[in-house]
Amino acid sequence: MKYYISFTMVFILLFTLTATGQDNNGSISGLVLGQGQKSPLPGTNVVIKALNIGTTTDFDGNFLLTAVPEGKHELKIYYLGFITKTIEIDVISDENLNLGRILLAPSVNDLGEVIVTASIEGQQKAYNQQRNSDQIKTIVSADLVNQFPDINVSEALQRVPGVNIERNNGEGANIRVRGTPRNYTTVSIDGAQLPTTDGDDRTEALDLIPAELLSSLEISKSLLPENDGDAIGGAVNLKTPTARSKDGRIKGTLAGGYATIFDRGTTRAKLRYDKRSKNDKFGVIVGGSFYNTVNGEERFEGNWRRVESGSSSNPEEIIALNELELRPLLNLRTRFGANTTLDYKFSDNSEIFLTGSFNALTDESERYRIRFRAREDFPEAGNPLVVGSEEDSDGRFRRDMADVHEQRENLTITFGGNHVINNSGKLDYGYSYSQSEREETSIRSVFRAQDIVYDIDLSERDFPQFIPRNFDVNDYSLYEFGGYQLDDPRRIKGTNQTIFVNYEQPINLGSKITSSIKTGGKLRFQENTRSLNNTEYGDYNGFYTMDQVVGDDQGSIFGGRYDMGRFPSPSRAARHFRDNFDLYQIDPLATFFNTESERYETQEDIFAWYGQGKIDFGKLSGVFGVRYESTETLYVGNVIDQLITGEVVSNSVEGGLNYDFFLPSMSFRYKLTDRTNLRASYFESFARPNFIDLVPSEIRNFANAEVRRGNPELVPAYARNLDFMFEHYFKKDGTFSLGLFYKNIDNFIFQQRSIIADDPIVEGFQLIQSVNGDTADVLGVEVAFSKKFTFLPGFLNGFGVYANYTYVDSSSSFQFTGEEDGEPVSELREDVPLIGQADHTWNASLYYDKGKFSARTSLNYNSRSFLSFDIDPFNDFILEERYQLDANASYKITDDLTIFVEAQNLTDEPVIEFNQERSRVSNYEIYGISARMGVNFNF
Repeated sequence: MKYYISFTMVFILLFTLTATGQDNNGSISGLVLGQGQKSPLPGTNVVIKALNIGTTTDFDGNFLLTAVPEGKHELKIYYLGFITKTIEIDVISDENLNLGRILLAPSVNDLGEVIVTASIEGQQKAYNQQRNSDQIKTIVSADLVNQFPDINVSEALQRVPGVNIERNNGEGANIRVRGTPRNYTTVSIDGAQLPTTDGDDRTEALDLIPAELLSSLEISKSLLPENDGDAIGGAVNLKTPTARSKDGRIKGTLAGGYATIFDRGTTRAKLRYDKRSKNDKFGVIVGGSFYNTVNGEERFEGNWRRVESGSSSNPEEIIALNELELRPLLNLRTRFGANTTLDYKFSDNSEIFLTGSFNALTDESERYRIRFRAREDFPEAGNPLVVGSEEDSDGRFRRDMADVHEQRENLTITFGGNHVINNSGKLDYGYSYSQSEREETSIRSVFRAQDIVYDIDLSERDFPQFIPRNFDVNDYSLYEFGGYQLDDPRRIKGTNQTIFVNYEQPINLGSKITSSIKTGGKLRFQENTRSLNNTEYGDYNGFYTMDQVVGDDQGSIFGGRYDMGRFPSPSRAARHFRDNFDLYQIDPLATFFNTESERYETQEDIFAWYGQGKIDFGKLSGVFGVRYESTETLYVGNVIDQLITGEVVSNSVEGGLNYDFFLPSMSFRYKLTDRTNLRASYFESFARPNFIDLVPSEIRNFANAEVRRGNPELVPAYARNLDFMFEHYFKKDGTFSLGLFYKNIDNFIFQQRSIIADDPIVEGFQLIQSVNGDTADVLGVEVAFSKKFTFLPGFLNGFGVYANYTYVDSSSSFQFTGEEDGEPVSELREDVPLIGQADHTWNASLYYDKGKFSARTSLNYNSRSFLSFDIDPFNDFILEERYQLDANASYKITDDLTIFVEAQNLTDEPVIEFNQERSRVSNYEIYGISARMGVNFNF
């Protein structure tokens, strides 16, 4: 109830401000275009210097300058890379002066050549918006995205300073901003935050969304009071396009390609149509994107342990490779995206709009696994290379196959309006609904053998070998039934509903001062549910060995180093299950745990209100204010207990977490020149706990020997953020920027890992539980440079460079708690970097763009980063540094037809994780090279 009362107060305040419109004012509107009226120029400065008032065009090139005093004035229109235009205007009180389409002529170099090509213009759009923003922000236009071979939003964002990505089947998926955990960054479509279907955190993986359907990507690294406060790393907003063409326009892409990982083809298609009515009042744009490929990975995992070797009477501790898993994955990936925007202009000062976005990603994968297990049986003292003996061995061998189908979807709909009140105040409002859903079905067949003696070969550091002495791995009659598991389905669903309203009113503080006040409120209602229908069959009443259902030979991986051999055929195993159903015995304990532990429901209600002021003295401008956010989280989960009798029961548990924050913010910009800014900002922000980490249930993964336990004692992380930025925009094209940022984070959340010793069912499993740390400090530097070398003679002036570098240093302290030999222990670890934080991240791209030809080579780099920590540093896991080399080129046959070729991961760089030391590889993946060739067209 308090949310509704507070929101009503916001409306009353807005109404009061609306009534304070200034007298004798008019407004000015128009559309700024370049290159033959075809391309809008966003971020164009539109100013009346004598009055020290001005505005900038939006992404579609439109501007609206309000609170303009009645009379004659001189209006200047300025855009980087174009010639400044001056217009004499006569403003009439209470009327809007519509200047229509304003054409800016591109600049020329010393040789008299026009320098604005399509790619440069795309960069200039982004740079002009950044230059005029009130906060530190990186804006990537669709034109700039198209200059790289990136096929989803995550991959496009890796080109931005301070962003590094995590990969899924070789494609970019999750993002991290400025060294912070991925759930410290929010992701929105047209301002509507996406609900998550990720099983681990709040942030939706961005491989779901094709980048080519968007008009721009905005990454805000500092926050104003009007921005959502739950973004310590940053806030990403994905903007969909609006209609521009009065004649109607169709743009599209058709392409085919090839992926080397499994020697399969790819298909890519895009089509978009936009049309405005002749009177420019109504616009409609609709677009669709399709991508299909066979991707996946060649992969192995290693499990290193401290174990005792030799006899029990004379043990010797060694570090040994206790387990090796070979895990290639063949995946058919299909991504579909569609969006539409309808907008209607009642007048130049009043419009409403409706946007819709739908994205779907389907993965159909065949997952094969060979698992060699030593089970800590190293009988020779001090020798980590021999498992078991001819007389007795605990060594195991296992083959399993999983046929997995995963469907992810997001639907986001936003309705809103923008209106000018009394030719001065600006009112905007809206309602958005966003729903994400992930559904996974899988069938897993397991066969195994035991009493195996192994020799372990570690001579090749990155490719260890388990070599059986007494077992023929290719005799499939020796593999006995080990299990048949059905997940039908696992489902995660999230919804977000948001209502918001904002009002900005100019205030007259003098002839040389421009100022305004702005206020608004937001209600957001979020739900997240998770469920699993799991059945596990652990025994079979009869004779059942793998040779009865064996499939095709899967060949070898990693250049022939590992022979995979044959596995259970998915279709044959399913047929055997149907034909012999009565002989399969359910494992009631595993089935119960798997099903009941994954069920939870959460509801989160959020109310926010802010007040901010803006003041502009000409060269110096500032935005300051405070935001209030209140959160109520309720959850219902299951806690599973094992009684003295051995019976296992599930008990429903309810709880919640309530908190609120006052978040001050101030941002300043000083214009050294029209093309050079100094910026400074301070803001406070927070990060909410992940739902799965908060709900006090326990998810047991018997296949991976892991237990994930919730923690209802979690509290949000809270940060104080300080930023400084110098930025210079070159006269004709390009930019240079240098920034410094600092974050002081209290109660940051990290995953505590330990080994379970007090539960006989999962003894030896790894326990993962999120807990609050003490304090973390993050210090970083960002540098970005982009420039086309137009000053060079002849063909050389087509060359240019796009580069950025980010350095991040973080330090945090962790108070670990657990048990050792049945006794509680607590240990402090200090000076540890944040999870996922790479010290060094950079992009370097050399391009050539002249006439009809364009080409680009791009190199992306991330240095080492920590993946997880333990009480014992031996159990720290680290992600190795990685480079990725991409290239693309295009040739414009006509103004409406362009052919292109692009390739990713040209060096087939692996992703490597290791256990404390580089010699102990815990995960090694390769994805192969992918390439595409196609045509872009428009008419």
